[in-house]
Amino acid sequence: MIDTGLQIAPPAPSRGEFAQTQWSTVRDARTDHARRREALEALCRTYWRPVYSYLRRRGHSPADAEDTTQEFFAHLLAGDFFDRPDPARGRFRGYLVGALRQFVGHARATAGALKRGGGATFVDWAEPDAERDCAAADRAQLDPSEAYELSWAVTLLGVAMRRLEAELRAAGRAAAFTALRPMLHSPPAPGDYERAAITLDTSRATVAVWLHRLTCRLAELVKLEVTATLADPAEADAELRHLLAVLRR
Repeated sequence: MIDTGLQIAPPAPSRGEFAQTQWSTVRDARTDHARRREALEALCRTYWRPVYSYLRRRGHSPADAEDTTQEFFAHLLAGDFFDRPDPARGRFRGYLVGALRQFVGHARATAGALKRGGGATFVDWAEPDAERDCAAADRAQLDPSEAYELSWAVTLLGVAMRRLEAELRAAGRAAAFTALRPMLHSPPAPGDYERAAITLDTSRATVAVWLHRLTCRLAELVKLEVTATLADPAEADAELRHLLAVLRR
């Protein structure tokens, strides 16, 4: 029988999951050339899906959207993106899509030169679930900017979910996370509590307590991820409300 005291011990912050704010990551890369590839990898890992979704809704084929997404991040690294960002500009979400619009509209020739061997650093990265976001955007008939925002919200939620999983694994509760994760994504259906209780060899009441704790912790982690994209943490609640509205479209 598993005890009812589900305790989560947060692991040490990981730079790979953007433990710093996006602005401070860019600032550090700006002053430390040795960390620029690391910064590019972090940007690709976290923001591949929103950029890819934007390009797909602009009419790019899947293959071309992948190539252009790669070119875009390489262009950021090779150019002055790390020299220009100013936290006073506010939301990293808006700053990045602004850079993407400029790239698509005015910098394709530069990107092509980089792709042909102009000294760019490329990262072999693609997001296998990116087309799922595109399908959702297509069903909702979203424009490119709306598709970008939807994928951005899904991405931040995914990062928070991975952090929650890491915390549960560190606490020796991987089985609890696996059993309860479906109920974190959508409201429990009839019988879900009972099935989870059987899987975890515990009571239905304990499952309900655990799910409540995980839901609260996930909300905290989502807010942390949202805050990390802002220059002013005081804007976190407003940004969170906006992204939740995006997810409900």
